[in-house]
Amino acid sequence: MDHLYDGVADLLEYPDEDWDARLSRCERQVSAGHPDLVEDFLAFRQNVDALSVTALQELYTHTFDLNPTCALEIGYHIFGENYKRGVLLARLRETESPYDLGQDRQLPDYLPVLLRLVARLDDRELRNALIREIMIPAVNKMARALGESENPYGHLLRMVGRALAQDVGMSRSSQVDKAMRHSSVPEVYTITSKAAVKR
Repeated sequence: MDHLYDGVADLLEYPDEDWDARLSRCERQVSAGHPDLVEDFLAFRQNVDALSVTALQELYTHTFDLNPTCALEIGYHIFGENYKRGVLLARLRETESPYDLGQDRQLPDYLPVLLRLVARLDDRELRNALIREIMIPAVNKMARALGESENPYGHLLRMVGRALAQDVGMSRSSQVDKAMRHSSVPEVYTITSKAAVKR
């Protein structure tokens, strides 16, 4: 799953001249190890293949940069602008600091950065908490916002949601239940913070 996260993260970055290479690399990763994700990936690919890079850039900007319901800073979808998002950003900044994830150009809760992070984290408890408590609810919320529109990024977001759920063994019903509840900053961060204070 880890290589797939890197490939999908690249597709969720702004498209440029290396787009075709990114797309082909991710297709190989999906085809090699994730046959149940192929349908969503191929639906995405078929829709973007007809677009020039310029048209795809316009679509990307319209989808993610000008549309708050699909902003890639996914902490916003869970917490809005309240203080809990600030806590999350601070904790993520600490967690991401040992790695080169592209976070120097983005906020710590930027979805491509988080996908690369969970591909590298050795702390399984923290990794799974981030996926379950933050990433899955936010990605599913974004996918629902695109609904049944013809926007090809809807297929990609649904694929990401399925991949994350498979990774941590969540059923579809538990995903929906989790998405409907008010999330908190992952408990692992809270525990870590309290432990640090005690020391």
